[in-house]
Amino acid sequence: MSDQVPVAKLRDWLRSSLSSNLTQVERERDKLVAEISRAMTSLPDYCSQLSRKAEQDMETKRENRAQYRAAKAVSRLTTIIPNMCTSVNIPTDRSTVALRNLQRETSKIASEAARTRQEWLRQIRPYYIIDMMTLGGNIDKVRRLGDELHAFLMGRGSLLRTLEELDNKLNDLTKLKESRDAVSSQKQSIERRLVEAEREEKILRAKIEEIRHSPKIKEYMQTDGELRSLRTELLRTGFSRLGRPLRRLMSISERGDYPLPIEVREKGKEYITKPFTTFLKEDNGYPHLKAIMSALSNAVSTNKLALKQREAKKVIERSEQIVSGGSLTEIHTKAKELKRAYDKFLADPETAGLVRQLKEIRQKGLVNHKLQLELKSELQRVSDNEKRMNEQVDSLMKELESSTRKISGTSAKLSL
Repeated sequence: MSDQVPVAKLRDWLRSSLSSNLTQVERERDKLVAEISRAMTSLPDYCSQLSRKAEQDMETKRENRAQYRAAKAVSRLTTIIPNMCTSVNIPTDRSTVALRNLQRETSKIASEAARTRQEWLRQIRPYYIIDMMTLGGNIDKVRRLGDELHAFLMGRGSLLRTLEELDNKLNDLTKLKESRDAVSSQKQSIERRLVEAEREEKILRAKIEEIRHSPKIKEYMQTDGELRSLRTELLRTGFSRLGRPLRRLMSISERGDYPLPIEVREKGKEYITKPFTTFLKEDNGYPHLKAIMSALSNAVSTNKLALKQREAKKVIERSEQIVSGGSLTEIHTKAKELKRAYDKFLADPETAGLVRQLKEIRQKGLVNHKLQLELKSELQRVSDNEKRMNEQVDSLMKELESSTRKISGTSAKLSL
């Protein structure tokens, strides 16, 4: 049966399971580090002793030039090697990475010191033979301890490395869980805001329905709807395919390439920006629009306004329908009547107040609808992020269970 182990207690559970073996490995590790520390202290200390001996010999044996040169070489050698040793730092951290760096530094110093000793040995022989052997022994000890540390890291020390890797995974899991919890909290906040927005939408709809029950608003909305239909019909029957040519006509007129009366040009601009409103302001027979369409048809016919043949034919036909056919008379008459009724409704303070309320509520509704779309999009993004993090947590939990089983030889079911 698998042990149930909370992730937060996994470190303690593993140390308890591996207590005997782990204590022995840590003791072996600490012993190796202590021996390396002593060896790295002994080598410079011995160099200091040998340096003092060489300096004394340089003072007392000046007559013997060969021995004097040997003593001088020893003095120089015992300065170089201690300087090499200063690059080795015994770490207080006992991590595998720190020990691997220590092993590399130790092996490097041993090799460099041995090579340097060998190079200076030519100038020292046949003097200081015993001293050089002792110095070589100190260097060999450093090398041997570096090799032992390497063997330890590759062998029994692998347990420590595995525990460190597992510890890193635990740290990664903790960070991932914290991030997931933050995302979950963000998701809950968005869900609450979305519920509030949906509740606000229901309230706004109820207010609109309440206003719509007023007879005056019903008549106003019917009139407003008919005006909108007429606007659509005007654009479809009167200005379809004429928008772009009309804008080009105004453009070439402003440049002076096709002169138009000022009134025609100004009204043309109004028709481009607010066609239905401008159409409603026309007198019976909509003379301004007819003047504009006549100018447009003439500009196309005389090639002052260059269009493709098929488009030019359509523009001339539609322009002539408006000018001579009176195709918009019915729309104009009906629209003006509806506009008078519309203005009469708005002249009534009660109706105007209700319309104002209706517009304000609709504006709030538009803002609320936009907010809901943004919240839903954000909720989807956060939910996907939460799902991805949950999958990462599950994957990391399985890796931890597998690592725990390999380290301890015991199946453990982890729980957050």
